Amino acid sequence: MHGPDSLVFKSDRPWPNARLRVGAIVGHATSDSVRLWLRTGGPGRFTLLLYDCGEAMGSSSARAELRAALGRVPLSAEETAEALAASRAVPFEVDGYADDTTRVLDLADLRPDTRYGYALHSEDDGGKVILGHNRLRSFRTPPGEDERRPFQVALFSCHMPYRVSGLFRKRTDVGDIDAWDFLAATLDRHRDSVDVVIAGGDQCYSDGVTTLDIWKLLNRSMRREGGELLPDERSMRSWYRDIYRGYWGFEGVRRILDAYPTYMIWDDHEIGDGWGSHYLADDGPDDGLARVLPDLADRGLTRDEGRRLLRRMFRAACAVYREYQHSHNPPTAADADPAEAPDVWDYSFTRGGAAFYVLDGRGHRDIERNGYRILGESQFRRFEAWADALDPEETPFMFVVSAVPVLHARSALANADLDLTLRAAGLGDDLRDSWEHRLHDEERAALMEVLFRAARRGVRPLILSGDVHCSAVFSLTDDDGHRVWQLTSSAVTYHVPRALGWALRFGAADDGETPEGYGFRRLALYTGTSYALIEVNPAAREAWFKLYGKQIVEEPGPDRGRRTVPLSHSVAKIRLS
Repeated sequence: MHGPDSLVFKSDRPWPNARLRVGAIVGHATSDSVRLWLRTGGPGRFTLLLYDCGEAMGSSSARAELRAALGRVPLSAEETAEALAASRAVPFEVDGYADDTTRVLDLADLRPDTRYGYALHSEDDGGKVILGHNRLRSFRTPPGEDERRPFQVALFSCHMPYRVSGLFRKRTDVGDIDAWDFLAATLDRHRDSVDVVIAGGDQCYSDGVTTLDIWKLLNRSMRREGGELLPDERSMRSWYRDIYRGYWGFEGVRRILDAYPTYMIWDDHEIGDGWGSHYLADDGPDDGLARVLPDLADRGLTRDEGRRLLRRMFRAACAVYREYQHSHNPPTAADADPAEAPDVWDYSFTRGGAAFYVLDGRGHRDIERNGYRILGESQFRRFEAWADALDPEETPFMFVVSAVPVLHARSALANADLDLTLRAAGLGDDLRDSWEHRLHDEERAALMEVLFRAARRGVRPLILSGDVHCSAVFSLTDDDGHRVWQLTSSAVTYHVPRALGWALRFGAADDGETPEGYGFRRLALYTGTSYALIEVNPAAREAWFKLYGKQIVEEPGPDRGRRTVPLSHSVAKIRLS
């Protein structure tokens, strides 16, 4: 049963690409387990088959033979398992669309540092393999935690590949999506050392372009009908699911997510632009409610009803975020008992000499709260306790994922949210998003103290971030020379001009001192589409940051010219030790 405004059965959404129907995401991985997310595309009986990818599978002829075997129809699960020499068969059922046909299978008792192939067989869909036949799928388990061999962490953020063209009739086009193919090629070159991929926020945009903007859809469809305030939450969930399926429908995106252990966290656009940084109260310094719902009065609705609709949209965004992103992250208190901890999205994990903490900067962000407006005090205390307990001998590296950079813009820009020109441009909430804004002074100071406290104990803290649509590397030091690094990679695709993006590019600080007295220096700035790799060598206590971006080179010979080289070489390489 779907709501009256549901998109589930509507065919008029103007997606220019095929949407995700059947897919997989390799989530949290340890040396002997993997959380594998699957979307089956419909209800029915299914079997996941795991098989070993031995050296024989490295030949093109062996892969072609296997694809041919998997492509036969009908083929029972038993026949498929035999063709694969499958080591494990995991049957499961999807009995409806309550979770948008998504499932997470916790695969245990795996072998360390082993590559497994996998295929998804449908008993009811004509008896055939529906995933892993046309393109063979596989993942590799990391080595054991006691092995301190070098590994790599990949980082990307901000996937917005669409643009709108046409003077009178709007048409949605796909912009430069090649960065995903380049990222896949880079990871494939390092396939035996990439243990962690961080999807650092804005993996999709609920408000990206006019034709696909579900917030515009809300403004058009909000109403009172038969005494009921509509749209209902069930309809809103279908909107967010439509967004995920569209943005994740690209083959290049799927090649990353279904092959490498990927850890995700949301930012504002998985909910709505500037979520948590709008003033929604009637007596706020600016009218955020009117900015988010400009048609509220024209639709005959009150401001209280508008706030009810916003809370409803947030609940829908949370539910779908759990389905598509959080469900395959490491388990949290919310997974153990959603009724007791329904909104715990931050999490931690370790990987061979490195400890990771992924902060949730959206689920609790509230600019109208009195203190700790970004993380909330409960989350901050969890993070503080985790960081203070780290042993530098066991985990010399500490990665902290903050979707929004802790340091980026010049203070004068970050605190200009009430400037009339910037407010007219709709940038007030964007600037209040910034950690440098004066409203976040207490929380930022507390965060920096935790990071430098770890540095003084011998841990190497590195902040990983995205959001600002340009990439940068900052080094921060205290009076005694202890150091914290911040690495920003953004955006992997982005094709809608945004004034804040230009402001933050040219407003990026070069060097100076933070309000807390830490010295900082910017070591790199790159304004094109990009992604990054961090090479970690725990035994040597050394790490390297490598940023990949487009390069222009001169062609040799008589027909000398300029051409764009794929993102196969780093445009910046910085030692983080």
